[in-house]
Amino acid sequence: MLHSTKGIVLRTIKYGDTSIVVAIYTELFGVQSYLVNGVRTEKKSAGKANIYQPTTLLDLVVYHTPNKNLQRIKEARVNHIYQELQSHIIKNTIAIYIIELIHKTISEPEANPELFEFFEHAFLYIDNNDESVLANYPIVFTLQLAHHLGFGIHNTYSVTNTMLDLQHGQFCARNEVNSLSFIDGNQAMHLSFFANGYPEPQQALNQTARKELLAICIQYLRLHIPHLSELKSVDVLHEILS
Repeated sequence: MLHSTKGIVLRTIKYGDTSIVVAIYTELFGVQSYLVNGVRTEKKSAGKANIYQPTTLLDLVVYHTPNKNLQRIKEARVNHIYQELQSHIIKNTIAIYIIELIHKTISEPEANPELFEFFEHAFLYIDNNDESVLANYPIVFTLQLAHHLGFGIHNTYSVTNTMLDLQHGQFCARNEVNSLSFIDGNQAMHLSFFANGYPEPQQALNQTARKELLAICIQYLRLHIPHLSELKSVDVLHEILS
């Protein structure tokens, strides 16, 4: 049966001499893999593989069979032409980090329009904003992703609740900490701010502070998603945002 859906390209790998397999996060079916034939050829009539570049937002008409490993695409066209996201080195590096995070945390082939809208908004936000605003966005996105996955941090930070219990995802007083994984001080304060979705903390962050905070956010994800493997894009991200 044919279905129309939007999708975000996560990964493309070569398949045979002329084909590709594309992992796409779709609005209707969650993560799906599609076999696309004949796009790696010089024939003018063949489809073009460049629209399947990671981060691309697509409008798709797809064949869908439940529980099938490889689906098929009938039609695909670019939904939104980015102004800078795929050409600006900082914006593209942030976007690739997000793509890797999506690919390694989301595996369910299930519809989640709210989650799709969140991802779509993230890429449009990166494309439309200045790099000075985006330096802390990987931290904000990671915390927001945790929220959308059902284990967001409960922002109970206050003058007394200054300890962030990573295991339970909430701020508490020092004498109430009931976990081996916790942070305090400026790091806890900054994360309380980022947990509300604000891209800028109350105090300016240097590269070291951003690196440490992002590491804490990834640690937080791993406490709740034990299978989360190493994120290869993180080192590149820190290098570009130096």
